[in-house]
Amino acid sequence: MVEREPTRVTRLGAPDTLGVSTLDPGLRPPAMPPGRRVTVRVRMLDDTEELFDVSQRASGRVLLNLVCAHMNLIEGDYFGLEFQDPHKMMVWLDLIKPIVKQLRRPKHTVLRLVVKYLFALQVKQDLAGGQLTCNDSSSALMVSHVIQSEIGDFEGSLSRSHLLNNSYIPDQMALMDRIMENHSKHT
Repeated sequence: MVEREPTRVTRLGAPDTLGVSTLDPGLRPPAMPPGRRVTVRVRMLDDTEELFDVSQRASGRVLLNLVCAHMNLIEGDYFGLEFQDPHKMMVWLDLIKPIVKQLRRPKHTVLRLVVKYLFALQVKQDLAGGQLTCNDSSSALMVSHVIQSEIGDFEGSLSRSHLLNNSYIPDQMALMDRIMENHSKHT
């Protein structure tokens, strides 16, 4: 029995996938399945719309790979495609299932390319609203990361004025020094 050399994905404990991860740059995506082709409209991050021709049997992974190649994205794992289902709910395109099984009318459906940072935004919103409860140290650390992403590296007066003008947690004034101390360590 021949043992395969572990890839970055398997070393991280992830199961083998049917698609190709951009974490393994030596691998190539599967070829486009044969068959009739359908045009799919994708709204890009800058709100422009691009058309992609894919096989009717193509999986969501094939379409996402085409979109990532079009944008010269190396780390496609951080992006996804979403669309509005018949119930007016936004739904992620399943990367394993064929596109036509997910979209009723692919020609008339617009898929949106989305950066998967929505989780971070939800955490920020839950902290501000008091729905995410954690100890003061964790709160100060999370807010310091948010500030780092919004204003960049620590600069004493800028960090302080940003905290005074923006509310991230209910008891922010009491933790201001701890937040700034944490922010100063993010470089």
